[in-house]
Amino acid sequence: MNCKTYRLGDIINNFDKKRVPLSSMQRANRQGEYRYFGAQGVIDYVDDYIFDGTYMLVAEDGENLKSKKQNIAQIVSGQFWVNNHAHILQVKSDFNLYYLCYLINSMDLSGYITGSAQPKLSQANLNAITVDLPDKEMQDRIASFLQLFDKKIETNEKINDNLAA
Repeated sequence: MNCKTYRLGDIINNFDKKRVPLSSMQRANRQGEYRYFGAQGVIDYVDDYIFDGTYMLVAEDGENLKSKKQNIAQIVSGQFWVNNHAHILQVKSDFNLYYLCYLINSMDLSGYITGSAQPKLSQANLNAITVDLPDKEMQDRIASFLQLFDKKIETNEKINDNLAA
């Protein structure tokens, strides 16, 4: 499989400037139906959204950047709000967002993480990450195959939840 090396900053569009953090008190006064994301996923629900579409969120800070107990990248679709602890990304047209998400979650990013007390993946370091990517057709095929496993895992988790209930 032929791959080409890219800097992440050359293949993504970054929407970090659109992030708006809300304090817990502000969120309490704005409860609603829209997911409010932090570095590792949904942390609340609020009455409005900033983003509408399909994006990849990548944790900007937190202990999980080093421990990787959870994935640091996730795909989010629909209408939602994001605080300032996650990078908000879309890929340019020649690339597959899902493939890139799987790739980032499988990579050792320790060389891009700074800070000892509070690990951080700055926007500059995120943009500097190098990735080896096959052509778009191969990215699409691999991502589609991996998504089948994700769907099976999701189904199994629902079955387990039903059995536990």
